[in-house]
Amino acid sequence: MYLEEGGVSSNDFSSLESLCKKIIKEKQAFERLEVKKETLLAMFKYNKFKCRILNEKVNTPTTTVYRCGPLIDLCRGPHVRHTGKIKALKIHKNSSTYWEGKADMETLQRIYGISFPDPKMLKEWEKFQEEAKNRDHRKIGRDQELYFFHELSPGSCFFLPKGAYIYNALIEFIRSEYRKRGFQEVVTPNIFNSRLWMTSGHWQHYSENMFSFEVEKELFALKPMNCPGHCLMFDHRPRSWRELPLRLADFGVLHRNELSGALTGLTRVRRFQQDDAHIFCAMEQIEDEIKGCLDFLRTVYSSIWIFF
Repeated sequence: MYLEEGGVSSNDFSSLESLCKKIIKEKQAFERLEVKKETLLAMFKYNKFKCRILNEKVNTPTTTVYRCGPLIDLCRGPHVRHTGKIKALKIHKNSSTYWEGKADMETLQRIYGISFPDPKMLKEWEKFQEEAKNRDHRKIGRDQELYFFHELSPGSCFFLPKGAYIYNALIEFIRSEYRKRGFQEVVTPNIFNSRLWMTSGHWQHYSENMFSFEVEKELFALKPMNCPGHCLMFDHRPRSWRELPLRLADFGVLHRNELSGALTGLTRVRRFQQDDAHIFCAMEQIEDEIKGCLDFLRTVYSSIWIFF
């Protein structure tokens, strides 16, 4: 559900839940309707967002809407037969979002709700959510003085001494696994000419999420991923089949111009490092290399809790 910007309070949550529960008791049916586009444009002329969807997304003479009680709205469906099928419901959070995720578009409020076929399942979910709050890495990072973020460098983490210790320990753990598996560590530049990103296709599909700038009348960008740099490294001289498979590993710094509203702790940031690797191999080596990668994943994820 989306609302125009203005914020949503806990009282609004309660009011929405009360309204939803009233509708659930009424067992309002969901009815699918096929309606002419021109009719819908007239029906929704009060709402620029719905008109925009109709004008930009609907390329057919008709499209579907669903009717539920007095509400008629654009929707592909499907739905449950009626609202009485919902046995437990919780409206639990809201967040700010841009229309279609574009920073130059209108800001809206996104409302999150969840439903269950049994009230007991809702209670279990609520209990799990409370427990998850205590395990939230943002709370742990703050309480244990591991890291922090600052408004003067949004989305870029400041690792404090204890956090840096854990950070470096993780790198050494992964580095040791790389060595065991025949990966060779490399270091690649942070900045590349936009011509590279055009060749790789990133510029055509990802440039709005890249930090770009001009240097001596040429356009450059901070790398959001290591792939093109590793390809340049592989291609810088003729290669023999005897070198394959060539496994390159990189702990390089990456930058992605994420929307400010999308930044979330350490899970969505603008500056980060990842244990990133690429394998150059012959066709007949692909199966063994994939098996090796899956074994690598199993080893790391089964070992990481012991590691700490």
